[in-house]
Amino acid sequence: MTITVNFEKMKNQSFIINICRGRKIKINKLFLPVKFALFCWFAGAYTMTVFTPVFLKSKGFTIAHLSIFTATSVLLQCISNLISGITVDKTGRSKAVLLTYLAVFFTISLTFTQMPSVRECTAEKIRLQCSEEDGEVPSLIAETPCNFLKDNAGSILCPINNTTNLNNSNYYKDCKTFSFISSALNIHLKKKETANDSAICKHDIILENESINALQLCNNDSCKSLEIDCTSSDSMNCNSKREIWVIIYGIMINFLYFSHTTTYRLFDVIVTDLTTEHNADFGRQRVFSILGSLTGPPVTGFILHRSSYTGDNKYSLAFVSASAFTLLSALAISLVNVKPNVPATKMWKQSLEFVKRLDAFLFLLLVFIMGSAFGFQTTYSSWYLQDLGASDLLLGINRGMAGLYGIPFLYSSRWFIDKIGERNLFVFGLLGHAAYSFSFSLLKEPWFSVAIQSTIILTYHLFWVAVMSNIEKIAPDGLQATMKILAGTLHFSIGKIVSTMIGGTVMSAVGGRTAYQVMGSIVALYGVMYGIYAFILHKTRSRNTIPGNERIQNQCSMEKNEH
Repeated sequence: MTITVNFEKMKNQSFIINICRGRKIKINKLFLPVKFALFCWFAGAYTMTVFTPVFLKSKGFTIAHLSIFTATSVLLQCISNLISGITVDKTGRSKAVLLTYLAVFFTISLTFTQMPSVRECTAEKIRLQCSEEDGEVPSLIAETPCNFLKDNAGSILCPINNTTNLNNSNYYKDCKTFSFISSALNIHLKKKETANDSAICKHDIILENESINALQLCNNDSCKSLEIDCTSSDSMNCNSKREIWVIIYGIMINFLYFSHTTTYRLFDVIVTDLTTEHNADFGRQRVFSILGSLTGPPVTGFILHRSSYTGDNKYSLAFVSASAFTLLSALAISLVNVKPNVPATKMWKQSLEFVKRLDAFLFLLLVFIMGSAFGFQTTYSSWYLQDLGASDLLLGINRGMAGLYGIPFLYSSRWFIDKIGERNLFVFGLLGHAAYSFSFSLLKEPWFSVAIQSTIILTYHLFWVAVMSNIEKIAPDGLQATMKILAGTLHFSIGKIVSTMIGGTVMSAVGGRTAYQVMGSIVALYGVMYGIYAFILHKTRSRNTIPGNERIQNQCSMEKNEH
């Protein structure tokens, strides 16, 4: 059952926060749950984006698996986005559709916390040896790959392959206790510490079902140099049905990704509808989205750092965190009274007529080109900067600044749209991408990238607010949700995938600098073309609105009808 709260009585009530010198921030109480929902969703969604690759790696997947999962999910994402948009326009109930996708994302995220490893069950070489560290009782230890055990302890059967010094008769005579050990050992391993090689861990060993224990063996001075090599395929952190589980993972990743991307698009639909209905600023709501994206991953990273979980269970906490944020977002958005829209009719006919319009066609092409440039930059910028010698610290700062730069401009986005206009902001966005690309192609000192990143104010933050505002004006009644989701699909899914595939090929063939120059040339060319179109359209409309022109046009029309 959906809980709704009537906010009608609070429409004119706002929180007013005094800053300094008479400056105030006014927050409409109606949008408090909306802001909270956006904050929590972006915190959870970005947490999933950041930690899914390392989660899959910890479960035994390779980068090739991740690439295949991502590529196969694109088609499903596009289909899901369009179906959700059509469903919203057909039913007029955007909140119900959004809550459904949030439920799917929440369920799959929790399911991932219980998924097994998919490591292959290959034989592992284990070396047993006596160890006598300062202040400790002599004991038998073993070195194995750290991911050999599912948890920190376990028992295996280990056939002996080699014993150092066993062929030496004097050694065998002196170390008589060894004669009581069978040719296949039942040993219990307990993780002790990480060796010098971070991939190899030391384990304390207990001999099971043997006539002599490890302590007796290593207490004998003649046996302390004993080393036994044994090989076991009885790893407790592998999956004998690996192929089946890889397919299951692939299906679930596809569902996770399509619910993830579609939820973004549905939030755009609901928030723009609410801001239009209540004459609010869409950009100011986006501020809380940015704050959420900057908060979720660091908080989750801190939890992972402080947790006692190890191995392939460690990153399951990231999905617990993403699920918690998603649940809070769903509860918050369920409190918002979203007015149902009038169900659409003749959607296909209206869609075809809309796309045939030159203005609409150029707008959709613009969104696709901007998405291609944005996808290329977000995918390859870190790679490119690292080749120039950028540190991990710089990569993190560069990505974080992309969000921080936008906050003050998003808060004033309505002012920018009123003063500059959507089409002019589109042109500035294209030129911003061109400036970014050409600047990167000339970049020699990686730290300058932090300043270049400021172009994201035009290329993403203000651009996306202008896109949603423009759709409200040009989309036919009954197609608002579909057009908003189509724009998101073109920008964040199709455009990104196309630029990632083509851009990666160009970078491999001619290098990063040339690839950035090619991308910069493409967006600059379309920026000039769209700028000329916007200028001609502006002049045409200005001429039609000159005082007296309307009267002359009406008179000419009447004379034409008389003839």
